[in-house]
Amino acid sequence: MTGITLRTLKNTEIFDLYKKLLLREELASNEREALLKIAVILINAGDENTQDMGYRIIVLYSNLTDDYKPLYDIAIGKGYIPIAKAIENREELSHYFDEDFFSTFLSSYGETYSYNGIHLTSQQAGLNKYFGEHADDGVAVIAPTSYGKSELFVRFCNDRPAATIAMVVPTKALLAQTRKRVLHGFDEGTARRKIITHPEMYNEGDRGFVAVLTQERLLRIIQNDRTLAFDYVFIDEAHNLLSGDQRNLLLAKVIALLGKRSDNTSFSFLTPFLVDADNLATRYLDRNYTEFRISEHLKTERYHVVDLRDEGERKLKLYDQYLDEFITVPVRLRGNETAFLNKYSSNKNIVYLNSPPRLERFAMSLAGELASLDNAELIAASEDISSFLHTDYGLLDCLKRGVIYHHGSVPDVVKLYIENLYSTIPDIRYVVSSSTLLEGVNIPADKLFLLECRKGPGYLSAPQFKNLVGRICRFSELFNPTTGSLSKLEPEVYLVASKYMGTNANIEKFIRERVKADKTIKDNLDNVLLEVVDITDENRSEIDRANQVLENLEPGITGKEVAYATTDLGKLCYVNNVTEFSILECEAEISKLLDEIGASDFMIEDTQELMEVLHLAFVVHIHEDKHQALQRLSESSAKRFYRMFLRWRMRNASYSEMIGRFLDYWDRVDDSLVYVDKWGDTARPGSHRERWVDVSEKSGKEKVNLAIVRIKEEQDFLDNQIMKFVEVLNDLELLDEKFYKKIKYGTEDEQKITMMKNGFSSGLASLLLEKYGAYLTIDPKANTVDLRDSVRSVMQVNDENRIYVFEASFFTSK
Repeated sequence: MTGITLRTLKNTEIFDLYKKLLLREELASNEREALLKIAVILINAGDENTQDMGYRIIVLYSNLTDDYKPLYDIAIGKGYIPIAKAIENREELSHYFDEDFFSTFLSSYGETYSYNGIHLTSQQAGLNKYFGEHADDGVAVIAPTSYGKSELFVRFCNDRPAATIAMVVPTKALLAQTRKRVLHGFDEGTARRKIITHPEMYNEGDRGFVAVLTQERLLRIIQNDRTLAFDYVFIDEAHNLLSGDQRNLLLAKVIALLGKRSDNTSFSFLTPFLVDADNLATRYLDRNYTEFRISEHLKTERYHVVDLRDEGERKLKLYDQYLDEFITVPVRLRGNETAFLNKYSSNKNIVYLNSPPRLERFAMSLAGELASLDNAELIAASEDISSFLHTDYGLLDCLKRGVIYHHGSVPDVVKLYIENLYSTIPDIRYVVSSSTLLEGVNIPADKLFLLECRKGPGYLSAPQFKNLVGRICRFSELFNPTTGSLSKLEPEVYLVASKYMGTNANIEKFIRERVKADKTIKDNLDNVLLEVVDITDENRSEIDRANQVLENLEPGITGKEVAYATTDLGKLCYVNNVTEFSILECEAEISKLLDEIGASDFMIEDTQELMEVLHLAFVVHIHEDKHQALQRLSESSAKRFYRMFLRWRMRNASYSEMIGRFLDYWDRVDDSLVYVDKWGDTARPGSHRERWVDVSEKSGKEKVNLAIVRIKEEQDFLDNQIMKFVEVLNDLELLDEKFYKKIKYGTEDEQKITMMKNGFSSGLASLLLEKYGAYLTIDPKANTVDLRDSVRSVMQVNDENRIYVFEASFFTSK
């Protein structure tokens, strides 16, 4: 039996019988018997992929025939206790467990895997036990979505109330969600622990807190307090560390810096997919973590491909990842992408597109073919979003028909709000999303439709694709006692070659290279700060630059001879992660200029002065095309725009006000060609990049939607690009204090600033301070805010905008 492999199976008579099962065709009794015998043989074979195929046959057989006894036996044997318990709860099988002693015994055995009312798989239980025993030394946890990696972290924080703990998350969008999980997971009756999500929430000397931070924010904290060391550091979505982009180079630098700070710091890594945990080891840090890998495969995916790019013969094909075969499904297909979705969609569906502009257009097209819903919750939610943003926001037309769209340019609090709407309102059936779903966004979905197979400029890698697939049929939906179904053990994925794909895109090749069961997959290693990455002539300059940064942040960390910054300006540029120009080459010139500007105690105190200094001191030294957005600050029109935008920021203008002012600004500008980055459809004279639009040719509704995405993107540009230069100027004491606070927070009010440091939006902070102060305890010195749980019910009674009521839930313990 140990000699059976997938390759040997391909050329046997098994395939014809297996094909009938895949196509869900009716099976004769002798065919059923034969399939079960085949499955038993495969499950007991030595090859892991062959065993998985045997399990696949059992799952498909049980769901097709409604005979779950074979699946029950296999589930017990493999330790898939949630499946066994789901079968036991089927009313039509209850007599089987009531009357059969052996089955009753097995059912009792399954209860040993119960935790807090939830049944765990054997490996889930093993993960909990292993993590509890080894977390002090660090663990790399490689486990698919649904296996409770976030819950591990929350429990860990509860078990170590005096420890100083950091969780590094890859995006700002995950800060609020992770903070909410930690806050809601604290044990009742214990003192509320400080959770830090912003560098300025930290007070020198703070210990015993939980920090949930991006790598940029964590760098700022540890540079501001050289005595701070963490007991435990967790890296979420740790597979990102393998990438060699600037943010993940920074992540590796921060890990090295934290390890240098204390030999006793324990590092743990959480990721849904990684071939080899050894690949996470960073340079200049002794590897001290062990690995726990989940190898269970409870779900067995059904992959489909269909080409809708021409009007010829269209075939829906089912790809079997075990036998590497495409099987034509006998159906007739007509219509476009929306018609296909309407035909094959389920109750909850994710539709993937790479480009936010195309994504929005498709969502509106899909919604346009659906009936408007008479749902009071949807109508109320639409009114709240309309009030918060604008009545002409395109998302509203989609929402009223059960569609939402989700990408990085949707305002953050609105994005979180509509995720919640999608999760809680059954009538919302579709979320059309970009790769923002890849990192930590947990929403219910039964099926996945990919209308593009790219992420950014390249194709989705095998880990990225599998991570996206893992977002559907999560355990919480599969085993839900009310709405769960064992049919969700067969998640359905559709790769649709559409008008959004290039004519040369080969979807069959794409799917084969990503999910073929016996295909060898390797980790893509590009980060030069990983120990396993070889240093060659091609990447030597990259590691030299990384070492130079590390040494300037923590002298002696690499043991390499490098040049060090000699000016305060240069040192501050390293602390603030300035990477747009060579700090060492430019520091003397910039420092001399700033010394001249600061002569006679001159202080920058208005936006015009700020934009001129940013240009003269920093922007003139930025030459690489990838920093084109910053280079635009040399243009008078761009300076004028950002002066205006900063003035709105300084007085905390609401979204609705900013949208109105954007529209007024576009109506007043002399040149109707407006820069909108990826939302553009027109190239400027002399440029081949379509980064502009002619606003004079856009309808009022189109301009509103452009304004909304541009406001979000301009806010991100300010926070991620411009503000680090502002921080340098402020650290050099060149900014008036009141002006700096208004630029950063939009207010001088210390209570409101404290709330915003704690993650409250400006709008919610203003509302709570104005009307709900009795429910707030604010300590500006400690940088803490306590919001009482009862405030949400009072806000609901007062009919406050549901977006604010929802946001408040991130700061209450219930």
